[in-house]
Formats: sequence, structure tokens, C-alpha cells
Amino acid sequence: MDLNKDCIDILLHLKEKKDFVKVTELSQKYNLTDRAIRYKIDKIEAFLVGKGFNYFERQHIKGIKLNLSPELEKYIDSFIEEYTPYQYVYSKEERFNIMLTKLLESTTPINISRFQSKLCISKNTVLKELKEVEFWLNSRGLTLNKKPKIGAYIDGDEVIKRRALTEITSQTLSSEDIVKYINTKKGSSKINSLQFEALFSEIDIDFIDSVIREAENHLNKEFSDEAYGGLITHLAIMIKRIQLNKNLYLPKTSIDENMHYKEIEVANIIVSKIQKRYSIIVPKEEANYIVFHLLGAKILKNNDIFMDNNFEVNNLYDVICVMVDEFESIYGVSFQAERNQLVDGLLLHLRPSLYRIKYSLNIINPLFNEIKLNYSELFFNTKIITKHLENYVGKSIDDHEISYIMLHFGAAMRNLEDRLYKKVRVILVCGTGIGTAKMLASQLKTEFQIQIVDTVSSRAVKNIDKFTYDFIITTVNIPELLENQYVKVNPILLPKDYSRLKSFLKPKYKNYSSLKELDLVNRLLTIVEKYCDIEDKQQLQCEFMYEIKKDNSIPLNKSLLVLSDLIKWSTIKLKENCNNWEEAIRIGCSMLIEHGYVTAEYTEAIIDNLKTIGPYMVVAPGIVLAHAKPENGVRQVCMSLLTLKYPVKFGSSINDPVRLIITFGTTDGEKHLKVLSQLMDLLNDKDSLSKIMNSISKNEVMDIITKYSK
Repeated sequence: MDLNKDCIDILLHLKEKKDFVKVTELSQKYNLTDRAIRYKIDKIEAFLVGKGFNYFERQHIKGIKLNLSPELEKYIDSFIEEYTPYQYVYSKEERFNIMLTKLLESTTPINISRFQSKLCISKNTVLKELKEVEFWLNSRGLTLNKKPKIGAYIDGDEVIKRRALTEITSQTLSSEDIVKYINTKKGSSKINSLQFEALFSEIDIDFIDSVIREAENHLNKEFSDEAYGGLITHLAIMIKRIQLNKNLYLPKTSIDENMHYKEIEVANIIVSKIQKRYSIIVPKEEANYIVFHLLGAKILKNNDIFMDNNFEVNNLYDVICVMVDEFESIYGVSFQAERNQLVDGLLLHLRPSLYRIKYSLNIINPLFNEIKLNYSELFFNTKIITKHLENYVGKSIDDHEISYIMLHFGAAMRNLEDRLYKKVRVILVCGTGIGTAKMLASQLKTEFQIQIVDTVSSRAVKNIDKFTYDFIITTVNIPELLENQYVKVNPILLPKDYSRLKSFLKPKYKNYSSLKELDLVNRLLTIVEKYCDIEDKQQLQCEFMYEIKKDNSIPLNKSLLVLSDLIKWSTIKLKENCNNWEEAIRIGCSMLIEHGYVTAEYTEAIIDNLKTIGPYMVVAPGIVLAHAKPENGVRQVCMSLLTLKYPVKFGSSINDPVRLIITFGTTDGEKHLKVLSQLMDLLNDKDSLSKIMNSISKNEVMDIITKYSK
């Protein structure tokens, strides 16, 4: 009986829990179905029983429990450390990682039979899973070649190959795994051990460790575990590739030698030590790549950065301040005391990030999927404010990089919560009665985080214990108190009152972005879902929000047409008699055909679309926007307006029957934008819409059209 990684993880969880565990808890933890969890539990149980240990204890409500004895605990510990490939069955994901790593490392074709024997799977399974490997490689600009009787090998640029190898390694080995391995020389699992064996075989890991520690000392920096693991991985891969005569050929990139002389000096020290230790020649391009990694390495401490007064740091500081300002605006908060800490943390993080972005050194956030799933709103808003950084760098920023920026804002928001949600205790003093007091209380509670302790008259203030409140807000003067002991406001708060109160009270925390914007995004998604299959709903939501938020709305310049340019006296017909929807479409098109704006083909195209796709052109109750593609006979941008004496049905369960048909044709993607915008404004005005539908006068309709054409 064999155990794979999932089974081993579940076994370790049961061992650590030492109590009953529900199947649903395990399915949520490991992102598997209840059925799959039960299957794995049965497999674990059979494995342990086969080794002479007891069956699991099962209770219907509580779940399952491992009957843990000292002997079993000792066996599990030794098994985890020592199990061999013969006791271990690789999961599909593990097989994928192993095949991909081997192919990326190899300089010669790998025969299919080697994967069969290594992974204990059939030839068909190898071929099937190689297709997934091929898809992964293609998406990164690499090609998998497969030749009968020879094997499989990867074609592509050496830089991309190394980047792919680093990516797959980082997905398999966490920074914690690498630190542990360097200290113990043991992997935490079989797949870890194999990955380390592939990565560090014939590499003196202690030597590489000492080189990086020396680099930290020279640079007066402390790298994060993640950056430390990344540098270890990069140097190990570099040494092996140079030994195989697989050198980097980078496009010429300028490194400011005056600004980055420290990193260049340290990279040269690293190169010198590696050349001596491994008897290899490290090309200039490789040394430059080490400089890029040193510049892009995430750091925990940099004792020099806040003493720097160079152009780059000052500019980055300004960009960060703009980002923080916009974030505060989106959420309606002020970080106040936390702001300096947030800005400093972002400066420490983003300075190396700029080099990662500039030199395309992609970073992988192992928490990325969890972040997008559980903190999508915060992620979306961070992506929105990151446009300032993109403009500064001149390149787009990868979502993984943005997710790390988000963590800084998330931490600042958590630090802010206590201050935001701790309500200020307020005594209300009102001289004109309970009604005014309630109105004032309502206004205050709407805008501020307050707890109204009591409402009293000015005479009763002296009887209140001073330790029971923080502030007094009053609509009248209080003779017994000095003016600086209370805040006087109008019963109906004026802007100057709000402004004054903000210096004493905490504004209400807006948990989310503008509700109007979120509602618009969700409505757009609903519309898109009617006509398309959305592959990544969260990503589309993010991009919609990004476009809505950013300050680069479509420029509706003066050369664009307005509504009255298209809907004219001659393209209006009112109170027409139509027997069915098809006749209504033909009348609407006929006005455009008469002027030569469209051909007869356009009418048939609209009717065919409605018959084939359904009544999707019925956009609102009683309204049709009839149209087809420009290539279906449109000669120039045009529009007609038709109202019906008796409404007809188009087959829409929601918006039938129809009384107004707007037929339009367009020749490009821009000229009609302003017209459509004005038309939508008109259709959302119930009074104007009602007047058009009921009017028998073209003059009246044209007056309304002109009103919306400005």
C-alpha cells in the first residue's frame, strides 16, 4: 500500500490534532471533495493497519480520530524522514513538476521510458501529462519538441528557460523549505527531497549560503527569507547552466554605475568566489544578472535607504504618497499616525520592486490565490492605485507584485481598525427639544464613529460625571463650561460644522469603494454573461473596476456627433400601426434606407439576429435598440426613432411589450459614442421618455432630442 503527498499531509494533520476531525474540515483544508477525503482516509487506514497499527476511531458527529500511541508516533516520524520512492506514489501535480524540472535542466532529449520508470506510470499517462507540460511551456514562450525513439526536449531562450525553472522551483519549494534544507540537509517531503537533489546536486550549499550572507554585510541589508531563497536558487541554477555551457545572452541594459556601485562591487565579489570554487568562467552577462537580482531582492532591513537623498528615492517617495492619498480617498479613511509607517514600509518594499519590474524578474507570491479569493476588494483597489507606480516605471506591474503591495495596505488597515471602530463617547446638549436632538444625533451617527451616552439640557451638564464621556456637542452655549470644553454646532449641520467636528471625531469607515461603482461593475458582468462565457470572473471584475476608477475616461471630443445630428425630422415616425415586431423593425430601417444611410441588407441582418439570438435588443422596458454589424450594409452613421400606436411583443419576458424602436447604424467604434451616451441619458429620464412615447408632434420630440444633444 502506497501513500502520496495528500495522504501524508492528512496523516500528519491527524497526528498533530490528536482529536476527532470532521471530513468537511479536511475537505476545506485540502480543497478536495468529501468523497476524495474519505477515499484517502481509507487508504491511510489500510496502510497503517498493514503495518500492525489500530483502525481509526470513528464517530458519526465528531468525525475520525487517529489512535495515537508512542509507537505509532515514532513510526510516522521515521516514515516521513525515510520513505523511499517505492513507498511513495506521486500525485499528478508532483509528476508535472518533476517532468517539467527534468526537461528544463536537461541539455539532451529525455526518453519517455525514463519518465515511466522514474514515476511508475504508463507510457500513455506520460504522453498525456506531457501535453499539459507543453501548454505550460508555450504560455511562457518555450517549445516542447517530441521525437519518436529519441525523446522530448525544450527549445527556447536561455533567459526564459531559467525564469521557468525558477518559477517551478518556487512553486514546489517555499523559502521556509530552503532555509530548513540549508540547516538540516533534509527535505520536508519526498517531492522536496527530489527537488533539492535536482537543484543542489554537486553544489556546495554551505558555500553559497556564506556568499549570500557576505553580500548582505557588504550591502548593509538583510534579505527576506524569500529573497534569500531566490538568490540561492538563482546561483545554483547559474553554476549548473554554466557548467553545461548554457550561458545567458541578455539584451544590452544600462546599469547606472554611480548609483549602483555597491551592488556591482558585491556581484563581482560573488562572481570571483564562484569562479574560484567551481573553476568556471562567469560571463559579464551573468554578473549583470546577479546585479539585477541584488537590486530586486526583497529586504527586511536596509540601514541606508532612509539616509539616501537621491533623485530616485525622492521620486519614489512622492509616488507612494500619491498612492496612499488615493487609497485613503477610496476607503474614506485617514491613516494619520500609521501613515509614516506605511510609507516607509512601501519605500523599503518598492525600491527593489522597481528593479524586478524593470528587468522582468517576476516574483511569485505563494498566497496569491488566497489573496484574490478572500481579499478581492482590497486587491482590486490596490491594483487601481498602482497605476501611479506603473506610470512612473513605464511598465505594467504583474498581479503577484501587486499582491505584495496590497499586504502593506492590508496591514495598515488592520492597525487602523481599533482606532476606527472604537467609538467616541458623546453627550448631546440641545436647547430646542427632543425632535431637534434626534435629528442632530442622526446626522452625527451617519458621518462619525460615536456613541451618544446621553441627551441633556444645558443646565444638566454640571451633573454628569466627566469620566463617562469624551466630548460634549451642543446646539446652545453652556454657561457653566469654558468654550474649549465643548463643540457648538448648528441643529442642522453645516459644512463648517462637519469640518470642525472632523478634528475631534472619527469619520465613518467606508468598508468598500463607491457602491455605485461596484453596482455598475456587477451590472456590466451580468450583461457580459448574457453573451459570453467568462473564464475569469474576478479578473474581469477587476479590470472593469480599474477602467471605471482610473482618470482616463474616453475623450468625447468636439468632432464626435451628437444626438440631434442623427435623429432628425426625416428619421422620426410617431404612432405607427404595426402588426408584429418584424414589421416594426422594417419601418425603423426604411427611414434609413430612404436616405441611403444603410442598404436593405441591414434590415434583414437585424431580423436574422433577433430570430437567431433572441430579443437581446430589447434593452429596457418598452424599448428596442435595433442594430447590426457595420459590414451588414451601413454606409454612414445614422439613427431613426419610431413609436408605436399599439405596443408589440419581441419575445422578452422582462421588457415586452415594446413601444419605442431606436434603429442605428455605425461605421466605426467611436463616432457614435457620444450619441449613445446622450441617448442613454434620455432613456433614463422617465418624464422625457414618456413624452416621446405619447407624443404625436415631431417638433416636441425634436425639442427633447435637442435638449439632450449638448
